[in-house]
Amino acid sequence: MRVQLKGDNRLGITYDVLNVLVKSGLDIRNMEVTTHFIYMDIPALRKSELDTLTAAVKSVPGIHEVIAIDLLPTERRRLQLHAVLSSLPEPVIAIDTNGFITQANEAAQAITKQTETKLRNASLDSLLHTPLIATLQESAFHVTETETIFGGETYLLRAEPITSKERSDTKISGSVLIFQRPAQLGRAFSALDTRQATRGFDAILGETEIMQNIKGKALRLSKVDAPLLILGETGTGKELFARACHESSSRNRKPFLALNCAALPENLAESELFGYAPGAFTSAVKGGKPGLLELADTGTLFLDEIGELSPYLQAKLLRFLQDGTFRRVGGTKEIKVNVRVVSATNRHLEDMVSTGSFREDLFYRLNVLSITLPPLRQRKGDIPLLTQHFITRASKQVNCSPPKVSQELLSLFNNHPWPGNIRQMENAIFRAVSLCEGPELSTEDIELSNSEKADLAFAPPNTFDSIPNYKDALETFEKNLFTSLYPLHPSSRKLATVLKVSHTTVAEKLKKYGIPAFAKAHQEN
Repeated sequence: MRVQLKGDNRLGITYDVLNVLVKSGLDIRNMEVTTHFIYMDIPALRKSELDTLTAAVKSVPGIHEVIAIDLLPTERRRLQLHAVLSSLPEPVIAIDTNGFITQANEAAQAITKQTETKLRNASLDSLLHTPLIATLQESAFHVTETETIFGGETYLLRAEPITSKERSDTKISGSVLIFQRPAQLGRAFSALDTRQATRGFDAILGETEIMQNIKGKALRLSKVDAPLLILGETGTGKELFARACHESSSRNRKPFLALNCAALPENLAESELFGYAPGAFTSAVKGGKPGLLELADTGTLFLDEIGELSPYLQAKLLRFLQDGTFRRVGGTKEIKVNVRVVSATNRHLEDMVSTGSFREDLFYRLNVLSITLPPLRQRKGDIPLLTQHFITRASKQVNCSPPKVSQELLSLFNNHPWPGNIRQMENAIFRAVSLCEGPELSTEDIELSNSEKADLAFAPPNTFDSIPNYKDALETFEKNLFTSLYPLHPSSRKLATVLKVSHTTVAEKLKKYGIPAFAKAHQEN
């Protein structure tokens, strides 16, 4: 039985307690002493004898309480530590200063297929088949990141020293080694990505028929574990769809990592994608570095602007897509990973194939599944929803109350071609909200380039991509007609003369469609 004694912090009180136990014929297997507390493990003590022992011990001056406990403090901490280590998916091994194993968690035991009893007192170098002990001793048992082979697999090793303080000196008594697979780091990077605060297709705004259809198709394709190619103009949300496809797939608990193929020169893009071996080049990290393919193992890798890949990287990526293996830069070992590749581009890959700037075999490897995202001009019914969403978000960012939206502004947005699509619209709204001083956003608050304003003034009639019926098509045509002609004939009377209708009719149409300056037109009546 284990007991806890509570008493005064008196010199010699522990000695007096031990004398009582000796007189009672009780032996102690283990004992711990702290301020005001004495903990003892007494194997021969029975529950029926506890009251007798309590009375005897309380006869010692300063002892106030004797209770039975289940574990000594050190035993409890040891069990809690063991539970923590057992729950970790990463292999964890503790060694002494000579490099002999003192403890190994269940993950390490599973990889080595040995029990902790067999691993204990074994040499770390013999387990890893590499001279690592000398390196640890030279670095005071502290290693931030180095690559090693454990159980036939590649791991990143981190070592932290086990220290204790004796007076003013810090003594190292060993080290704790933590082994991490590159894919586990990939999951950590993915989890820390703040852009994933809202996930899945519910995060994609769009209520028009064309958007509902494309989201439904993307959702179905996300369930198919095959390469996916996302096409669309710049700013249409290709990465947002890629993330949504990942979140709706069976890999949603695995890493999602992205690489912009146009952002890096060929040599850097290669090392980012495939990693590099130790000593691959002058500035390389000493232990080598895993690439995104290793970090994304069992998850999804998104390759944005895939059309910008150099011919050399196209060939290397093709080889990976064929058999799932690759070599690091400067490496000789074949590495095999399980990664779903989702790629995107705003370029016409088929035209690039015909001109020889993009490999035809790679195109067909990437284009197993594909979706084409519509530009904003083909989903104008979503403009009010997007406008309100971006105004609300911009207001939070600049810490102001969300302004209202004037009808003239919605009319401007609806007739603007938006060559930069949703990204351009978001930036224009953010700029307007940041500078707006009134309660309402108007057309004067939106900054568009002169070329865009000219394009807007002389915009051709709507292509009717999303018009469901004749009435709506007629109103759309009428609205575009007045929007295009009014800047050329800026009064209701002038415009009425051109159209050969009454100026009252023109004024009513201007008011109906919220065309800028319709109030001025009314004043001329």
